[in-house]
This record gives sequence, C-alpha cells and structure tokens, in this order.
Amino acid sequence: MIALSLLIAIPCVMWLAQTAMLRRHHLPIRWRLSNRDAPRQVRTVGRIATQAGLVSVIVLYPLSIGAPILGHYAHLYPRDASVMDAVVGALMAIVILVGLFLVWLACGRLEIDVHHERRRWVRRLVLLIPSAAFGAIVEESVFRGVLQFDLVRSGVSPVPSIAIAGAVFAAAHYVRSVKRKWTIFGHLALGVALSAAFAATHNLWLATGIHAGGILVILGARPFIRYRGPAWLTGESIFPFAGVPGVFGLAMLTMIVIMRFWRP
Repeated sequence: MIALSLLIAIPCVMWLAQTAMLRRHHLPIRWRLSNRDAPRQVRTVGRIATQAGLVSVIVLYPLSIGAPILGHYAHLYPRDASVMDAVVGALMAIVILVGLFLVWLACGRLEIDVHHERRRWVRRLVLLIPSAAFGAIVEESVFRGVLQFDLVRSGVSPVPSIAIAGAVFAAAHYVRSVKRKWTIFGHLALGVALSAAFAATHNLWLATGIHAGGILVILGARPFIRYRGPAWLTGESIFPFAGVPGVFGLAMLTMIVIMRFWRP
C-alpha cells in the first residue's frame, strides 16, 4: 500500500543521512540506526532526517492519492464540535498519568528531585505546550492520518486497521537502536488506544488530544521527578506507560474511547 511504502522509506533516508555524516567524520558505517557515542553533528542530522521524513510522508501521501494536501488534513481535523474531543482526550491522558504519579509518589516509587538547572527547566516549561501539540499533530498525521486512513481506504475493517496502525506506531519507536526493547508493550498499548480513537471518531482530534496530553505530563514532569522502579511498575526512562499499571491504564482508556466515542 502507498502509506506503508512511504513509511518504509523513512528509515532508509535516516540511514543514508547517518552514513553520510559518519563518513564525513571518518567513522565506520553502522548498519543499525544508532546515535550511541556518535558526534553531536551526527545526532543532530539524524534528528533532522527523522523529522524531514515524517513531514515528507504527511505532504506526499495526499498527493499520491490525488487529494489536495490541505483538503486531506482539513477533513481529518474538521472545524466542528469534534474539536472539543481534543480537549477531552488531553484531559483523560492527564488524569491517568497524574493518577499514576500520585500513587507512585505515595508508595515511594517516585521521588521529587529537581535535577535540571533552572534555565533548562524554565525553557522546557515555556515550550511545553507547543512541543506537545507539534509532536502529537505530526505523529497522528503520519500514523493515523496517513497509515490508518490508507488502510481504511483500502477496505481494511476497523479492528485490523487498529491493530496494524498500532503495531506500526509501536515498531517505529524501535527503528533506532534502544537500550530496552521490552517497553514495546507500552507503545503497543498506546498505539492501539490512539488508533481506536481515530476509528471511533473518524477524525484526528481525539487521538491528537490524548497524545498531546501524555507528552505534556511526561515531558513537563521530567525535570522534577525520578522514577524509583521497579521497571515493571513505573516503566523505564521517561515512558511510564511501559509498566504494568500504565498498560492497564491505556487498556481502560481504549475501552472508554470505544464506549464513549464510537460513531458508526
């Protein structure tokens, strides 16, 4: 399918950019996508290539199916009452995460610790809302507005489209070499929740709101907390949804989305 072909091209572009920068620094070629111990310029170009690939998919997909770019996304982000779904989605994600944090804090699994310098965390907070909105819009446009939309357009029924889009979304977070692979279960649960939101509402507002709300809380709390584990409980790194309670919370969120928002 068109969408899958475009998505597969992204890691190819990322690898070519990585290879070019490694050779420029007279370093050996890496067959895996990995920034580990790489010079800063290699990491920077890698991030640029990733974002450029995602934006290219967003632009090229509508053109490939003969639709106007703005018209395609205007259809997926309609100017009607469904805009409020984004607010509701964000609030649901925030409530779940804040609830998890409060329970972990009470149980000593989370520690308040301002471990970033003042200038850094102030800048992070100032940019928090635009960063969360931008990240959510880009990823939802790619994985729901392109991939899942293309699956439905090709005749795939809702349940398989949710499973496929959710799985590809999760796998995309492991294209680059990562320290821990078991966290993919959390990404799968998140991908299914977001894909269910798109299938339920037929637009991107709810999925984008859920996604943005999660980014908002996780990135906003990052400079001020430390996870004390164990990993199965609180997740790893900055992804608390990877733990068992987080996956359970996402499963509940998925059920709420289906029961509350499903539109035939």
